[in-house]
Amino acid sequence: MKTLVLVPILLLSFSSIFAAEKLPNEVRQFIAQRDACDHFRGELSEPEEAERMREVTGQIEKRCLGTDRRLRLLKKKYGSDANVKKRLNVYDEQIEPRDNQR
Repeated sequence: MKTLVLVPILLLSFSSIFAAEKLPNEVRQFIAQRDACDHFRGELSEPEEAERMREVTGQIEKRCLGTDRRLRLLKKKYGSDANVKKRLNVYDEQIEPRDNQR
């Protein structure tokens, strides 16, 4: 439960960093969502911890769904903006299972 409280606090603390970078709003929103997604991807617990596993899996589904596509679109849209490109290039392009992997 502590993790769920920390995520909004962490996201708020990053907002001032984003403002200083002058990133487009949709890019800032993507970064916040994907950072939360990546946080929960790193929180996968032991299978014996069923309740925690359900909580983390739910957060991953909520926060990660659609981010692969959004990343591709943002990279295409802002491909000529070096600052945006630099910020987006830190993310893995494929984190969601492909249709044939589900």
